[in-house]
Amino acid sequence: MSFSFCPRCDAKNPPGAAACQACGCALTSGTMVMGGAGTARPNVSFRVVRADGGPEAVVSMKSDVVTCGRRGDIVLSDDPFVADNQARFFFSGTRLAIEDLAGGNGVFHRLRRERELVSGSEVRLGRQRLLVEPVPALAPAPDGAVAWGSPDAGYRFRLVQLLEGGLRGAVFPLKEGDNSLGREAGDIVFPADGFVSGRHATLHVSPDRVLLKDVGSSNGTFTRLAAAVFVDNGDQFLIGRQLVRVEIGAPA
Repeated sequence: MSFSFCPRCDAKNPPGAAACQACGCALTSGTMVMGGAGTARPNVSFRVVRADGGPEAVVSMKSDVVTCGRRGDIVLSDDPFVADNQARFFFSGTRLAIEDLAGGNGVFHRLRRERELVSGSEVRLGRQRLLVEPVPALAPAPDGAVAWGSPDAGYRFRLVQLLEGGLRGAVFPLKEGDNSLGREAGDIVFPADGFVSGRHATLHVSPDRVLLKDVGSSNGTFTRLAAAVFVDNGDQFLIGRQLVRVEIGAPA
């Protein structure tokens, strides 16, 4: 039996489950159902923390759907990494959800707890945008010859640094067990990135799973949304260079 692990809380779910039994996150691709009758909905506001340190903006949610982008209801102006309408917050029943509308540079959710990364997952910490990829096993040559090079250390996953413009930068093989990330010390370090904490995050690798955990960083560790997810009070999202914090209160 092949279980599904929730992309939000890493809870184990039975095969074929459409939503996580622990937190309600969508486990299948596609958009959640918008609207729907129900009890009074909570009060929601969005606090935008500017990348340049300017004053924060607060936007209240006054309708069932709010867009976020350069021309959205939540305006993220002067940010070349954000589309006109990059993300959408909406109610699904009485719960708030978010989905990425534009792709491109994506929408990233701040980790609250350890979670599993699948092949193709993207991570942001500080100014770094990192991609998790598998390391394919080398197929033997038809004539039985072995390709020249260093001995295979058994790496099965790697972390690829993505640069502005879509270029690939440094590649970091991930060893089995814990791989620490940070600015000052660790297996993978980014000494020139002042937004990365000295000890920032850990990637735990097993033969078939990669688990990401923030270890108390100042600016947080973020993973890219692959599908619509429900939003809880205090959730934070990186959209381009802007941080959007969601505040959910009791219904009026």
